[in-house]
Amino acid sequence: MVTIDAILLGGGLGTRFAETSQGLSSDLPKQFQLLGGVPVFIHCLQSYLDMGIFRQVVITSPRPYLQIAEGQIEKYLRNRNLTKIRVIAGGARRQDSSRLALQALEEFQPSPTRVLIHDACRPYISDELATQIKLCLFDRAYGAWVPAIPVVDTLKRIKDHQVVETVDRSLVQRIQTPQIFEFSLIRSLMDRIKDLTELNFTDDASLCEYYGIPVGVFKGDVRNIKLTYDFELETLQGVLAEAKRVKVCAPESATTFIV
Repeated sequence: MVTIDAILLGGGLGTRFAETSQGLSSDLPKQFQLLGGVPVFIHCLQSYLDMGIFRQVVITSPRPYLQIAEGQIEKYLRNRNLTKIRVIAGGARRQDSSRLALQALEEFQPSPTRVLIHDACRPYISDELATQIKLCLFDRAYGAWVPAIPVVDTLKRIKDHQVVETVDRSLVQRIQTPQIFEFSLIRSLMDRIKDLTELNFTDDASLCEYYGIPVGVFKGDVRNIKLTYDFELETLQGVLAEAKRVKVCAPESATTFIV
């Protein structure tokens, strides 16, 4: 039996967001800001709960905001769909937060077969992306999967404020979350690097790369925006409004997902 759990990483304080957010009425970290009247992290949490395939979800939060996270879940979440939800304090680095969340998942036995790790500041999960996620959660071809989208800007390598070379953008892609892993694999890798303080990974799949473990790629979504600056709240508001409009206007259809 395949058991699937999820992690939402919301342990950061969002310093880049704070530097540009003078116009906001709240000084809360970005994951707790309201987007369309609902906290940012609740949007993606609700999307995953609506899939109906996750046994439990662990959410990491900055320690001073644990009660706020729990309060927003109680106030804004529509339907838990029988999923166990737990909020824990995050760590100093992304990998520390992931490791703590993986440990928390293990407290509910048996340990999951697969785990999804998502940035809590990526609020929009489209139906198309949700389908890709489900397929990869049950696809054992790789022990790790990441969503990718093409690079559209010109990329240049810079050194000492001077252009060194132009990077062939056909050879690179932008990597998003959610990222999907065999639980035992990512759990063991996190334990192996926990004392290597000189390593600082910007995503969880980088651990697989570091140890030479293949990572599969599936199609991401350009609307799967990671909220980084305050002006992106307006962009995401437009994305959510358009998605809602399309759903209201779309004819009814039946979708069957077979595993």
